[in-house]
Amino acid sequence: GSQCQEREVFVAQGSVAVLPCVDETSAISHPTAVYWSRITVWRRDKSGLEFRPVRDSPRANCPISNFGKSDYSLHITETTIEDGGKYVCEVEGKTQMVKVISLRVVRASFSPAIVVEGLITEAKCDINPGTQFVSINWKQNGIFTSRTRLSDVSQRDAGHWTCRVAYKGGVVEATTSLQVKGIVTPQDDSSVVYAAVGSSVSLPCVFTDGLISYTVMWRRTSATSYSSLPLPASFSESAGPSASATIQKVEDGDEGMYTCSGMMKGLNRGRIKVQRRMELVVTRVSRSSSSSGNGPVTLTCHLSNSSQITSYEWLRVTYGPNDTQTVTSVQKTKSYRIQEVTEKDAGEWVCRFYGKQGVLGNVTYQIHVMGSSGNKTAMAMGLGFLFLVIFLILFQMYRNYRRKKTILLYPAMETIVHQAATEREQRGRSGAKMAEACVGDPKPVCV
Repeated sequence: GSQCQEREVFVAQGSVAVLPCVDETSAISHPTAVYWSRITVWRRDKSGLEFRPVRDSPRANCPISNFGKSDYSLHITETTIEDGGKYVCEVEGKTQMVKVISLRVVRASFSPAIVVEGLITEAKCDINPGTQFVSINWKQNGIFTSRTRLSDVSQRDAGHWTCRVAYKGGVVEATTSLQVKGIVTPQDDSSVVYAAVGSSVSLPCVFTDGLISYTVMWRRTSATSYSSLPLPASFSESAGPSASATIQKVEDGDEGMYTCSGMMKGLNRGRIKVQRRMELVVTRVSRSSSSSGNGPVTLTCHLSNSSQITSYEWLRVTYGPNDTQTVTSVQKTKSYRIQEVTEKDAGEWVCRFYGKQGVLGNVTYQIHVMGSSGNKTAMAMGLGFLFLVIFLILFQMYRNYRRKKTILLYPAMETIVHQAATEREQRGRSGAKMAEACVGDPKPVCV
């Protein structure tokens, strides 16, 4: 007698396909022969692609070690879409067993698979041989999506796309990758960079491969009127794929929209322009106080654009031994008022601002108070210098006194010194008179 059974096997392209051929009755414990053959029926799909019989791939084999378990399954490694079709397992022994397996290979792909941002691509899920008794869904980076045709590709579309095929016997998933060329950092035009006045800030602009050299440009426009503005004086940009720019010292008024653009190599040697816009928000702390030195002081956190700010928080930063830092939350408001500034208020204050996604940035302010430890140190140094000057003056006066006292002890020596000085003075005067005489009368000859 013979047994003939048929079943379906779904497998993703690139994985290992196992076509089952097991004798569940164990009636054939020692088969005389095992035959695997493939039946491929000629067909032509809507695209005009023809499928014809092909020779069995050397990637297929039956592990002989499983024969003792009545398992004659066929293993196909690195399955391709062309491996799909009907396979027949024939086992001959005391009885004959025939099993027909339909191998359906699922392949996920993009056309084209590598695309420059801004262009069009489409996700495809192919099943060979095709069947209508399945449901197909797509996932992008693990999240279900209904988009399969991307008319304006962006960097957010890059990543792993999975075709999920559900059939009667279970589910199989085939994954492919979409590579988007252009600017990878930042991914879109929604980036906002916060920088405090006086600090250094980096504006990111990182390209993928395919950037055409010397085509990167930076420009600045107003965030409200979009009119063109000059780049800051300390603005500098890098060369190469990482065309990020740096403002060495941010100044009040450097805020605005910054645009980075460059040309990418497209298909058929074409040139495609890609660009990314980001906003620079300048932050600072403004101080308002009374005329008196240590009177009430109000610190206000100011941002050139606070549309994305949801809350503020003032922090007090103190330093202990070994430069240990202690941060204490003081108040969750935009402004903080100190009624009377004392020595304990001197030092570092931080305004932290938050958005929907969490902390967006900080800006620091230093309060200096007369009589604080820092001022005391400066005062002590000044007094020390003054005492040093006074000491040097007194020391010089003492030396002069000692020299004068020594001369008075020897009056004869003082007389000799005085006479020598007088003679030098007289010789100097007589020499000057002779020089005047020679100059006034040119006729006499002076020897």
